Amino acid sequence: MVAVVTDLHAPPSAAESRGGLHIAGKAIDRMATFAAQRVPGVTRTASGLDKIVGRSLPRADSTVAGDTVRLTVDIAVLWPYGAGEVARNVRTEVTREIGGLTGLSVASVDVTVARFEQPAESTTQRRRVE
Repeated sequence: MVAVVTDLHAPPSAAESRGGLHIAGKAIDRMATFAAQRVPGVTRTASGLDKIVGRSLPRADSTVAGDTVRLTVDIAVLWPYGAGEVARNVRTEVTREIGGLTGLSVASVDVTVARFEQPAESTTQRRRVE
């Protein structure tokens, strides 16, 4: 058995010598996607081949350079929400979430409204009276 003895009274080492933290771009993409989903008016959707390859909306793509991140977010907006207002809210939420969770500086968040979707009708609205 090996015992490790440390000096509890030794001064802490400098931050540079303790290592670093690397956050994978995929993790940032997922955080941004979840942040965008929480914005009112954004809906989760996929159709056709997108369902097969797993490219649903919303989706995000990030580029990290040092401690700065740039994001591109594609969303689907529920009708009749306004595209401009929803895009601004997504930009604000993604910037806040990524900056808060990662400590990275968010240089830009480009939001593209890729699709408008009709809200799902409830089953009571689809019933016919015969």
